[in-house]
Amino acid sequence: MPFYDLRCNSCNKESNIKATMAEKTENRIPCPECGSTDMVTVYKSAPAFIKSSGDNIQGCPSGASCGNAGCRFAG
Repeated sequence: MPFYDLRCNSCNKESNIKATMAEKTENRIPCPECGSTDMVTVYKSAPAFIKSSGDNIQGCPSGASCGNAGCRFAG
């Protein structure tokens, strides 16, 4: 079962809740604080890691100059 970041529209509490996809799509997930099923998904950003072309790829003979993400040495 997946976890969902949800906010209750009744009490405004945010929770990370483990539930089935059916419970989520059918709005059957109760708020742990007040019991309301008026829950909405909270979208959060994930960290992004960007590798610049100047970073040395471990073990690659051209790592400092190529920066090719498809390279077999890119890991």
